[in-house]
Order: sequence, then C-alpha cells, then structure tokens
Amino acid sequence: MNISTAGSRMSRLSLLAFAVLLVIVTGYAGTEGNDHLSYPELGITVSSLIHPSIGYWWDHIGVRFTGMYLNSDHHEFHFNLAYGIYESGKVQHSINLLTSWIAASDPGADYKYGATGIAYSINCRGIFFEIGVARPWRDDIGNLANNTVVPCGYFGYIYRFRSK
Repeated sequence: MNISTAGSRMSRLSLLAFAVLLVIVTGYAGTEGNDHLSYPELGITVSSLIHPSIGYWWDHIGVRFTGMYLNSDHHEFHFNLAYGIYESGKVQHSINLLTSWIAASDPGADYKYGATGIAYSINCRGIFFEIGVARPWRDDIGNLANNTVVPCGYFGYIYRFRSK
C-alpha cells in the first residue's frame, strides 16, 4: 500500500467517524413529538442537471438515489444514506453520507469525478435543499488535483408519501 492510498483510506474513515459522531451527538434531544414513519419519497431535483429522485425512509434511516444520464460527457448520479434529525408532517431535517459520480461542464472547466462526503438536507412541504462537502476519490480529467473537498448539493421538490 502506498502513502496516497493510506491517506485516502484515512480520509474516508475520518469522514465516516465524523458523521457517526455527529449523529450520536445530535440525537433527538429536544425534539419531542417527532412522528417518524416508513414511507417512500419521489421528486425532481437540480444541480448541474434536472434529474429524478427516488428514496425510502425506514423510521430514522433513509436512502435516496438521484441521477440522470444524458451522454458520456454529461451525467450525474448521487446516492445518499441519511439519518433523520427531526421530522414532522411538514418538515424533515437530515444528515447524509453521500457518494456522487459527476461528468459535467461549467464555463471554466469540464469535470468527470467521483466523490464521497457529508451533507445536510431540509425538506419543507416538499421544497428540498441539500448542501455539503465531498472528497474526490476519482478524477478522470485531473482538474481537481488541488481540491481536497468539493462543494455538493442540490435543490428541488421531493414529495414524501407519508400515511399520517
């Protein structure tokens, strides 16, 4: 194992440890009245592309897959493993471990990379917003060599099919 591989593994383990600690510390202190249920969610979100989102929540734990493939130079996929911090019929807050694969362009550069990170999301009456940071673990073009983390996030509408 070379030094860069060991450093990459340590970064991933540090990120995972931070997320677990954040979840434990956050807990449910002061959030009496949470009414967690198991339910699916479905929506449309936007980052560099408009794409569908599908997910499912089991009590406090949820998964979400978001993505769209246009062509080999423009596609985006996100997978989130989420932990609900607070939930009511109108609002949901969660901390997410996410993995993304992105191939896109902006006016200054092209990107084709994979990244893993942590994000915070809020869903208020279907209006969804997520923001976080991720560490690139694969960079096919090489223009992220100086970036230890990249911003990540998206917004849109995600309907929660709650029975209550």
